[in-house]
Amino acid sequence: LPQTVYMLVDKKVELESKRIKDFPEWSFLSEEDQNRLAILLFSSQRDAKRTCSKNQRVLKVPDSKVFHISSYYLLSKGITRLIIDDSLIALD
Repeated sequence: LPQTVYMLVDKKVELESKRIKDFPEWSFLSEEDQNRLAILLFSSQRDAKRTCSKNQRVLKVPDSKVFHISSYYLLSKGITRLIIDDSLIALD
């Protein structure tokens, strides 16, 4: 992961996880993998703002190591993947 990443959260600053099957570029994965939850990350703020809707906001994560540190919490929420640019990163 890059040092600084950006992610989308809702207005209440809650994590927005989506199923991998919601991303058409990952449709070649197996059905089991497509049902996994993932967090979408961006390497640039401009890309994040471009996909941000009215009920979302962009959150800057200055140190991407936080995902490694908090992986236990993310896994307990059912989030097992991170998607950044064209990469799919497994947390488990």
